[in-house]
Amino acid sequence: MPHKKAKRSARTQDKAQKGTDWAPGKDSIANEAIPKSAQRILNAVQIREEFKARKRKLEEEQEAKANAKKRKKTELKILPGESIQHFNRRVEDDLRPLVKSAMESGRAVVRKALREEQERKKAKSKSKSKSKTPEPSEPPTPKPAPPKDKHADRPKEFAVASTSAPKRLNDIAQAPPELKKLPRGADKLVGGTSSSKTDGVLSMAQKAMMEQERLKAIARYRELKAMRRPPLLSESAK
Repeated sequence: MPHKKAKRSARTQDKAQKGTDWAPGKDSIANEAIPKSAQRILNAVQIREEFKARKRKLEEEQEAKANAKKRKKTELKILPGESIQHFNRRVEDDLRPLVKSAMESGRAVVRKALREEQERKKAKSKSKSKSKTPEPSEPPTPKPAPPKDKHADRPKEFAVASTSAPKRLNDIAQAPPELKKLPRGADKLVGGTSSSKTDGVLSMAQKAMMEQERLKAIARYRELKAMRRPPLLSESAK
């Protein structure tokens, strides 16, 4: 019966005849559905090559179109019904950008030449200055130090006491200062005594005035004494 399974011996013999190097079947991994992201990663090289080919073809087409436009532009012909004046103006309008670009390129070349010439002059001047600079000479020998003075710490005759020393508060002077020498242009000391030869000599008028003042002081003193004296006993008895 056709649906009946063959014997094991028949199946083994058939398998040995076919071998193991078979083509992949419909259920193999090669025919299994793969996600697009994984497929893009696996076929990255092929996808890159196809993209480069398309880009190259597009650039070639654009270049061919540009060349065709240039050829059409260069072939300037007078149009039917166009006057010579209008044709000349159209030719000038087409050639104006070319003339402008040519002038700019010429100016750029001139500027480049001038810049190169300036750089060359600077390099020459630097080389000359380097050649003129003298070679470094030997450093001068240091002068011997002077001998140390043994009496350097000894105070000098003209040394002045430092006024920055702190002064103690509440210091008490033992005596007033004595001015033994008059200042310049002064005839008397501060106390009022004369420094001339007539010190202590009074005139007659001064003596009379002093005597009157003495008598006045005595009379005033006696009046004050009498006012302070207590009254007598007789007066108190009355």
